[in-house]
Amino acid sequence: MTTFLLGIDAGGSRTRAALLDTAGTLLGRGASGGANPAGPDQDDTVATLAATASAALGHRDPARVAACLIGLAGYRALPDPDGFARRVRTALGLHCPVRLVPDTVPALASGGVTDGRGTVLIAGTGTICVRLDGDRTLARSGGLGWLLGDEGGGFWLGREALRHAHASPDGPLGTAVRTHCAVDSPDRLLRWAYAGPPRRLADLAPLVTRLATAGDTAALAIARTAAEHLAALVRATAVTAEPLVLTGSVATSPGPIRGHLLRHLADLTPQLPTTDAATAAALLAGRRAHRTG
Repeated sequence: MTTFLLGIDAGGSRTRAALLDTAGTLLGRGASGGANPAGPDQDDTVATLAATASAALGHRDPARVAACLIGLAGYRALPDPDGFARRVRTALGLHCPVRLVPDTVPALASGGVTDGRGTVLIAGTGTICVRLDGDRTLARSGGLGWLLGDEGGGFWLGREALRHAHASPDGPLGTAVRTHCAVDSPDRLLRWAYAGPPRRLADLAPLVTRLATAGDTAALAIARTAAEHLAALVRATAVTAEPLVLTGSVATSPGPIRGHLLRHLADLTPQLPTTDAATAAALLAGRRAHRTG
């Protein structure tokens, strides 16, 4: 009977699952919203993980999953990781154990780092840079969240775009931001900024990338500063002789931010992902199951 490997990459904004056969062939994918167990309701997190896994499994029997690994943002906030893993196993209908690791572990593996030792920058909605030895964190920079940190990430980009639009509402970036927010004045833009959840500011980040690519001066300045912030996180964490992997939509999407970041870090020979983190998690699940089997 064919058995499967299940990997889940659970971030604060998005959760993705990949189902592979034991030869590494992709069989199914699932995607849903954020699943951070550091939030106020772990029941929601468990439900999101279950729904994402179910989408990847499709019609297949979850009892045929031979190994499952989940990379979790907020992993270190879990008061009882083993208990949470058992809850997830039950919700997913699995017969195999569920292995929980920080989301940085499959993120590093997505760059082709097979021995688990190196540095990974995750620059998506938020930002964090971690040097790892397997599941063990050797050094860490960033990861303080939107209120205290996340410089250079999607939320930061959106906030900087809003600041510029409030001060210069009629320039190219200001006009694009006002159009996105459906407002016609700086005062209404300010009300929009505070009327919803902070995370939605990250939806403005693609505007910065698009206009910076087109040569807009204001957007280019924000993009350059974002790259400097991200490079500083890496410089505070990485070791020259070890692999460095850049992940997350902000760091990997083509455009000025990625271009500036790669130039800032050229001496460290940064690597971009060779696969996605959910697939990397599934492959890790298989390798670890083989080692312990």
